[in-house]
Amino acid sequence: MDLIRDVADWLATGWGDRLGLFFPLAVAGLLGLYVLWLVIGYLRVSQVGVAEKASTEPAVALPEAAGTGDEIAAPRGVPYCAFDRLQYPIGARFCTQCERDLTLDCANCGATLSAGDASCYRCGTRTGVADPALLS
Repeated sequence: MDLIRDVADWLATGWGDRLGLFFPLAVAGLLGLYVLWLVIGYLRVSQVGVAEKASTEPAVALPEAAGTGDEIAAPRGVPYCAFDRLQYPIGARFCTQCERDLTLDCANCGATLSAGDASCYRCGTRTGVADPALLS
C-alpha cells in the first residue's frame, strides 16, 4: 500500500522540475531531427547523378489530355513530374523544379511507378533504370 501511495505522490508532485529538465532536451532533439532531415534530403537529391552519364536533354512540358485541362497525357515509359507537368529523359529520377520523385507509367500495362523502380510491380516489365550498362 505504501508503494502505491509513493508512486501516486511522485506522479502528483515535482512536474515543474521535470518540465524544466526535459523541455530543453525535447527542443534540442526536435531541432536535431530537423537538421538531419535537411541534410539527408540534400544528399538524396544532390548525389543522384554523380556516377551516371549526364543527360543534356531538357525537361519539356507535357501535353494536356483530350477533353479536360486537368489531366495530363504522359507517354508510357517516360519519367514525368505530375506536379509541374514536365517530361524528363529516361533515367531521370527527380524533378529539377520541385525536387519531387518522378513517376513513370509502365510501357506494358500502364501502371504508375516511381521513376527509380527497376521493374513494374504489376507485370514485371523492366523499366531500364537498373541497366548494367549505365551502372558501369
